[in-house]
Amino acid sequence: MSAAIVGWAHTPFGKQDTETVESLIVRVATDALVDAGITADQVDEIVLGHFNAGFSAQDFTASLVLQADPALRFKPATRVENACATGSAAVHQGVRAIKAGAAKVVLVVGVEQMTTTPGPEIGKNLLKASYLAQESDVQGGFAGVFGKIASSYFQRHGDQSDALAMIAAKNHKNGVDNPYAQMRKDLGYAFCRDESEKNPYVAGPLKRTDCSLVSDGAAALVLADEETAKTMRRAVGFRGMAHVQDFLPLSRRDILKFEGGARAWQQALAQAGVVLDD
Repeated sequence: MSAAIVGWAHTPFGKQDTETVESLIVRVATDALVDAGITADQVDEIVLGHFNAGFSAQDFTASLVLQADPALRFKPATRVENACATGSAAVHQGVRAIKAGAAKVVLVVGVEQMTTTPGPEIGKNLLKASYLAQESDVQGGFAGVFGKIASSYFQRHGDQSDALAMIAAKNHKNGVDNPYAQMRKDLGYAFCRDESEKNPYVAGPLKRTDCSLVSDGAAALVLADEETAKTMRRAVGFRGMAHVQDFLPLSRRDILKFEGGARAWQQALAQAGVVLDD
């Protein structure tokens, strides 16, 4: 039994002082149900993706989705945490529930609120997504993990600062047309390429423009089985999706091969029946 997206909602990302984890969840959960054209009592299961790791004192958050509508009370709700892949892992769980026949309609929500945390604590919290037994002292915190990967790439393949700047400039330019993006400013190649007071090195060869911003925001999807989706005003199916997990310690893998990611997209392409040339 296949699944399809029949509704969605998305907040802008950025510093949102007037919001809380709860209010962000309620906002997108409510809007997604409205977008799908269904009521809360039609939801069979809830999946919440929330990394947290110390950003919010409210550590148990799965039940906060019920705050969106009293009709969600007593629905099964589960929180999923999978570091930077938390949101996509939550979607996978929702799809699996539908494929297993355990649910016809699943509400999936992803949320993070990071900006209310003091600066020094942010890096410490994010570092919890690495293998602390070996990587807790990496210089630069969690960004330092990626700085280490970039440094290793430079050592193996030569200075790639030009390529990094091109990627950063492209990403920032794309953000201009994205109403949900935190930074909507075309910084240009030169700014991204050169070290400056506004674009200092953060970790290894990575500058500020190469790194993610600390942010608050939420998104939600309403998933439905194929039979239910056919009754909706619109539906978007999944041609291919894959979930792969690799060893957590950097020492147990070639950090430049990204074998887990490569295997995931290869599986997804195969499932969809397409190749890179398509």
